[in-house]
Formats: sequence, structure tokens, C-alpha cells
Amino acid sequence: MSRIYEALIEAEKEGIPCALATVVGTIGCAPRGAGTKMLIYGDGKTEGTVGGGRTEQQVIGDALAAIRSGAPLLKVYAEDEDPQKADCVKSLSVFIEPQDFLPRLYLLGAGHVAQGVIPIAKAAGFHVTVLDTRDTSAYMDRLALADRVIRIESYADLSPVPIAPEGYFVLCTSSHKGDGEALASVLPLQPAYVGMLGAKHKFLPIFENMRKLGYTDEQLKEIYAPVGLDIGGQTPAEIGIGITAELMAVRYGRDGGSLREKRRASLFPD
Repeated sequence: MSRIYEALIEAEKEGIPCALATVVGTIGCAPRGAGTKMLIYGDGKTEGTVGGGRTEQQVIGDALAAIRSGAPLLKVYAEDEDPQKADCVKSLSVFIEPQDFLPRLYLLGAGHVAQGVIPIAKAAGFHVTVLDTRDTSAYMDRLALADRVIRIESYADLSPVPIAPEGYFVLCTSSHKGDGEALASVLPLQPAYVGMLGAKHKFLPIFENMRKLGYTDEQLKEIYAPVGLDIGGQTPAEIGIGITAELMAVRYGRDGGSLREKRRASLFPD
């Protein structure tokens, strides 16, 4: 397996934004032949090369734009090294394909709620990582559908864990202290979603501590607390459905309300 594909597999595993650039055609004295590939990461770093120089920098710039837009791009890059020699005009046709990895869900805590979320979230298309400070070996069968189960030393330090940008986080640790530490660790990561299990009496002191750390009420209002849509579920599986439904609503920019209510006016205009 080439290093490019190894890097691509690793990027998918870690949820690292990237785009694959493939030379699909050449004219003249192009520096690389058809089939040459380069992987461009969201931070501008690369693996491989399509020939270097100004053309490669243009490819990198277009790849970064493709990562942001999510749209693939086929583009021809031409560079005239010597205007007096037509045969020295080099041209590369490059297909740039942003890699659309599964959204990353991180469950901080491996208890009953996490166990209820895992199969539903997997079915909904999330890559699921479970983090816990406890030894989970005794009930790994209930975590078997998770993509990764990682034991950490503390929720206050997630640095040993590769966290993908714009991840989704559900905080369901075994203690209020753990949830507070987890929230303080997660918010600086600029997550797409943070949900917290629990009730008002737990959230109030945790939010007060976050204010002391410099977070504003506007920022704290972005936290989904309590987590999940209000569907009346009581069992871990039912709660897992409500949480996953909320994750999907956030992912697709919806409010999670009933479709019946949204269509009522068009069905009953009077």
C-alpha cells in the first residue's frame, strides 16, 4: 500500500479534514504523470507531490477551498516556462476530491446512556468513540459497536486522544465532577455539538464554574442541557434515540420539531 493511501486511512481514522488530488492528464513536459496523487490536509500540510513549484501551490490552495466547500473540483493548471519553446508548456489536469468522513461522536462516559446511544448513533452514520476513566473490560460486549473505546486518566485532559475538528460530544460521565471537567476540556475544541446528561441542580454549579473560566452565558446557552429531544423516553435505548435524533437535527440544521406541525398549514389552509 502506498504512503498516500496509508495517510488517507489514518486521516479517516482520526477524522482529519483532507482532500486527495490526482493527476488525471498531462500535456508537454509535465513534472508528474497521470495517476500521481497528493494528499492535502486542512491545515495546508501535504503528503506526496504533484511536481512542486507554483503549480503545486495552486493545487494546494484549490484543495483547501474544496475542503471548506465539500465540492470536488477538476482543474487544468498550465505554466509556460519558456515562451520561445512551445514544447516546454506543461499542463496538469488535476481532480481534487475532498474526503467526506463520517461525523465524529465522542461519548464521555461508558455507562448505560452511552450504551444506549452507541447502536442508534452508528445506524445514523456516526463514527463513535467512547472515553472513560474506568476499566470497561467487564462490559465491553455492550460497547462492541463503538468504533473505539479509550481509557483516559482524567476528563480534565483529553490531549492524549486524537479529536477530530467539529466533533459531537455527549457528556455522560459517572459523576458531576467528571461532567464538569469534561465540559471544560471540550468547549475549547470548538465542537459542533455538546450535550450534557442531567438536571438543573447539576448544571447550575457547572455553569457557574465555566463563567469563572471566562465563558459567557451566550456561549453556555449553546450547550444542549439536558441532552436529547423530548420524546418521553425512559430506558437507555429510548434516551439514546432522543439523543441521536438531536444530533441529527444539529447536523442537518433542523430544529427537531414535528413535521406534522410544519406541514399543517399547507394541508389545512383554512
